[in-house]
Amino acid sequence: MTRGEIGALLLDMDGLLVDSEPLWFELEQGFCRDRGFAWTEADAVSCLGRGLRATLAEMGKRFGFPLDLDRDAAWVMERFVERVGDLRLKPGAEVLLDAAEGRVGLALASSSPRRLVGAVVERFGLRPRLGAVVTGEDVERLKPEPDIFLQAAAELRVPEARCAVLEDSLAGATAGRAAGMIVVAVPEGSWEGRGFEAVADVCVRDLVEAGRWLGLLD
Repeated sequence: MTRGEIGALLLDMDGLLVDSEPLWFELEQGFCRDRGFAWTEADAVSCLGRGLRATLAEMGKRFGFPLDLDRDAAWVMERFVERVGDLRLKPGAEVLLDAAEGRVGLALASSSPRRLVGAVVERFGLRPRLGAVVTGEDVERLKPEPDIFLQAAAELRVPEARCAVLEDSLAGATAGRAAGMIVVAVPEGSWEGRGFEAVADVCVRDLVEAGRWLGLLD
């Protein structure tokens, strides 16, 4: 298949379409600090793409403090929703969405809970552009398993092999590869030595470069 035969873009949300990772880090760091521990940027990066509950579970495992995942995830989620107005789209997001709309299917495919995804979709008025929205609550297994992307492709009615996954996290890129899709990695910062080359068809610097590689932008 050539890039010109792509039938759908499956977009991650946090860190790919929306510049939300700084807010996530601030909230995670505060949650850990309140319990007497330091959550570093390296800690946060190691959990990228795996969802809020997995991140909290990793905190409990590393530092040994007790967790109630339902309660604690709900607490962090509410703090995020309260701050959703502070978020901005990533550079090139509007350009890519404008170029893709009406030409290929578009889906948001995020490990985040439905309430968080819904808040972001509403914040940026994305729903009319999207043929599908798949969240971490809609599938059995989260990234790096392929379930979210397979569900998105099914809802768009586009064969997996004709879908392109855009991801900023290694877990997400791994999920896209496991789903049998084209994988475009858009990591924050340098991707060398982080494992992206092993699972992505291409690594690019931003969403405009991704759109050009996919043949959607000049």
